[in-house]
Amino acid sequence: LADIDVPDATSVQVECEAAGAPKGSVVVQRCDCRVEADVRAARDAAYAAFGAVHLLMNNAAMQSNNRCGPYEHPDRWKVILDTNLLGVYHGGLAFAPSMVEQAEPSVIVNTGSKQGITMPAGDTAYNVSKAGVKVLTEALQHQLRSMDGCRVNAFLLVPGCVNTMIRTRGDKWVEGAAFKPDRAKDEREYNGVVDRAYAAEKWRERGAWQPDQVIDELFGAIAAGTPFYVICADGETTRAMDDGRMQWAMDDLVF
Repeated sequence: LADIDVPDATSVQVECEAAGAPKGSVVVQRCDCRVEADVRAARDAAYAAFGAVHLLMNNAAMQSNNRCGPYEHPDRWKVILDTNLLGVYHGGLAFAPSMVEQAEPSVIVNTGSKQGITMPAGDTAYNVSKAGVKVLTEALQHQLRSMDGCRVNAFLLVPGCVNTMIRTRGDKWVEGAAFKPDRAKDEREYNGVVDRAYAAEKWRERGAWQPDQVIDELFGAIAAGTPFYVICADGETTRAMDDGRMQWAMDDLVF
């Protein structure tokens, strides 16, 4: 678990061990994905602990929750692009050559977003960053498939509405001291009620998937080796609706 927030990563480590992971099988490494040296250090720590890496998931992201339009807030733009796009680039730069050299079945997953495909108005910096992740992952998979004997496969994970921490962290980042904790809406609490089950139910009412549903979708694709684009539905958006929105975006170029 490579994360800039060590206490939070450590809490996940504790959860994993409580769920049955053997002691020592979950390692926490402080890592700022915006810093290439940090990501290389995370790679070295992973190989030192396990001898090989068979699954890399580049998942770190920041968003401003629709408060970063074109040519606004250059400080927010830099954080979002450095985290969401360069962070993924640094992950591949550090890990991919070593994973290829292992010559063992391995997987690289980059987390994109539907916003990186359909580009809804409001959070332009986030959209740009996730569009970049899509292009980068497509190029990575093409390169891997062009290498004789390569046993590494890449996937672009494209979640829908999911109950995670990203919205609360985005609000805290943008609002700073003005953030009101009783407005937090994430996987751990909802409007001041610190209870995972309550938060999960409130998010279900809003049509969100739970994180484990997204992971089940991803692991199904990994097991099958396809599709490359792991596009997840959610409680309010069907795959047919997603297809229509993506087709609409492409039709803007064609017609």
